[in-house]
Amino acid sequence: MVSACSVVVLIVSVLLVVPQLVEVVTGLPPVAARVGTFTSPVALPFWLNIGLTLAAAAASTERALRLRYHWLLDGVGN
Repeated sequence: MVSACSVVVLIVSVLLVVPQLVEVVTGLPPVAARVGTFTSPVALPFWLNIGLTLAAAAASTERALRLRYHWLLDGVGN
C-alpha cells in the first residue's frame, strides 16, 4: 500500500510541477530567444508547490530505500 501511494504521489508531482518549471526556464531571456516561451496550464499556490515537492521527496526516498523496481518510475533499464 505504501509503495502504491509513493507511485501515485510521484506521478502527480511530476504532472503538476514539471510544466511550471518549464514555464520558468523558458521565461529566461536566452532560452526564450532560442525556443520561445511556454505558459503552463497549471498555476498552483506557493504552499501547494512546497507541499508537492516535500511529498515527492518523501515518496522518492521511500522508493530508494525499498529498492523496488517499477516500470514507469525506474526507466528503461533492462
